[in-house]
Amino acid sequence: MSLFEFNDYGVEHSTVPTAEVYITNVEDSFSITPLNQYIDNRRVILIGIPGAFTPTCTEKHLPGFLDSEDKFYAKGVDEIMCLSVNDVHVMTAFDDYINSEGGQITMAADPYGNIAKQLNLLIEKDHLGMRMQRFVAICKDGKIIKMLVDEKGLDVSSAENCLKLL
Repeated sequence: MSLFEFNDYGVEHSTVPTAEVYITNVEDSFSITPLNQYIDNRRVILIGIPGAFTPTCTEKHLPGFLDSEDKFYAKGVDEIMCLSVNDVHVMTAFDDYINSEGGQITMAADPYGNIAKQLNLLIEKDHLGMRMQRFVAICKDGKIIKMLVDEKGLDVSSAENCLKLL
């Protein structure tokens, strides 16, 4: 049973999941913290991806957020965070790759899929195994106020669509 209610777009007006995530940082290490405590009292864009270094995530989804970082921050966003069902070492390497030209997207690992489970977005992805369904959530003060979940490929969770909702 999911902690969240879904509408046509996904989860809205629900609390941020409580499971722990592994957050990468610049010192080539990581911290472990409950996602809700990390996001609490801030405005955060949470991007869920099926996998680091997968073609759509790496070449299409995250580049839109990188290109629009200034627009998000100008609209009052405190942080943009990317979450995936990967281990922390993969997400650290993905952080180095994605943010290599000065990007500031925070990478977080959900290695056991606990956040994905709490959001009811843990899915089987062919040869990748259990992964997170692609989404973007606008979080404010510990609540998910808007969430866009892709049914196939990259159809609604783009940076452009997210910016329209801010």
